[in-house]
Amino acid sequence: MLRSCTLFSFALLSLAHANTAAAECELSADQREMLERVNDARSESRQCGDESFSATHPLEWNCSLAEAAHGHSRNMAEEEFFDHSDTDDQGVAARVSDTGYVWQAVGENIAAGQAEVERVMQGWLESPGHCANIMSGNFSEMGAASFEEESSRYSPFWTQVFAHPR
Repeated sequence: MLRSCTLFSFALLSLAHANTAAAECELSADQREMLERVNDARSESRQCGDESFSATHPLEWNCSLAEAAHGHSRNMAEEEFFDHSDTDDQGVAARVSDTGYVWQAVGENIAAGQAEVERVMQGWLESPGHCANIMSGNFSEMGAASFEEESSRYSPFWTQVFAHPR
């Protein structure tokens, strides 16, 4: 079963602590492919539903955003739910902030059931809201993760987190 959903939000966050620098983290093969496919998509003009997007700058990988993505994918898989709000009713903004990342724009794509990066990216690019998140020039960084739970009927679960630091 293929399922996907999107949330696209911008917000300003006032936090006293500074943005943590993106520490070096090792990308998995799927994460590397996801970043490449996102940046390939962003390198060309694209129609996302009724909205047209010009080509835009490539995104940089951010370990904190990948941490937030992994936690949400794991939570959805282990708790067998599919939503932008987690079991504590927190959304992407709170999950990203919990990593110490101070953001001015944040967004998230989630999906479940697609086994390969190519298929999940194809689904997101065919969906207007997901596509808009991928193409948004308001974002400069991303992190992504998938998590597979053997007992889950919808595994693997995928999360892409987009942001721009404050």
